Amino acid sequence: MPFKHILLPLDSSSLAEEAVAHAITLARSSGADIHLLHVQKSPSHSDEHCTDPVEWRLRRAELRSYLKGLADQIAEQKIEVTLSIVEGRPAEQIVEYCEEHDIDLIVITAFGKGGISRFDFGSTAQKVLSGSGRSFMVVRPVGTPVGEGETDYQRILISMDGSPRSEWVACQIATLMRGQKVEIILLQVIAIPEMPRRMPITKEEHATREKFVECNRRAAEAYLEEIARQLRNGIKVTPQLQIAQNIAEHIYATAAREKVDLIAMSAHDWQSGAQQVTGTVCHTVMCQSDLPVLVFQDLPEAQLQALRTGAHICEIRHPTLSNDSSAQQ
Repeated sequence: MPFKHILLPLDSSSLAEEAVAHAITLARSSGADIHLLHVQKSPSHSDEHCTDPVEWRLRRAELRSYLKGLADQIAEQKIEVTLSIVEGRPAEQIVEYCEEHDIDLIVITAFGKGGISRFDFGSTAQKVLSGSGRSFMVVRPVGTPVGEGETDYQRILISMDGSPRSEWVACQIATLMRGQKVEIILLQVIAIPEMPRRMPITKEEHATREKFVECNRRAAEAYLEEIARQLRNGIKVTPQLQIAQNIAEHIYATAAREKVDLIAMSAHDWQSGAQQVTGTVCHTVMCQSDLPVLVFQDLPEAQLQALRTGAHICEIRHPTLSNDSSAQQ
């Protein structure tokens, strides 16, 4: 299964709690356990110059009771739960906890106790997403109470770009959702090449660009149909192909129009390197979409090495390609 240990950082705010239902759903689908974590500022890191030790201990007891209540609710879903309270700076402690406990997925809201703001993310979420190196789900809170239990993903949009990374994401989502009543939408957006210049492009240049786009469209159409065919095993899979200049904009706009419940994508697209936390397309979708976005970090190094030698990373096959061309891909 894609995930074994899911971290759910909570700051005791109602906004942060909007991630709970998503963590439960993913844990049940993958058989993972959930780690509830709260970072309490130590007296040395407190905003106040002087913190009453008695008040600090009382607050810690309240936090443990709060987490225990959530843990009991989650445990009722037959999910193993671990709760922890640590001291220090929130983002630093969350990242450190991930490293110490082999966390492979973080489920976090874009904003927490600080409230919803004009910025894309709260300071803690921004630091965790950029520094953890883990796959993560970003939930954009709406500020309204959410019901207990898991949430229901009936329609999931997966961003495809023809890369092994996006195929890997499709495999992971299909594995997670196997046996559930869900529709997966495989969306690939063919980019219209930009031709920035001072003077308008000529008819010949326009025709060349049209041929280029049409060539990519035909290849992508066959590619998506093949991916969809191989993923269908009790799951409804619908391929969608669009042509646009702004790829990210069409991803989150299509997700909203199709009323999907979740967007899933690789952190890195075919043209972004693993040196970046996320590629431009992924980052833009995360910032602009109101929907939960599940971001898979780059392939494990062992699989990347296998891929470079022509091995397959999942059950998706390309029978029309020769071994040589597969290795080149």
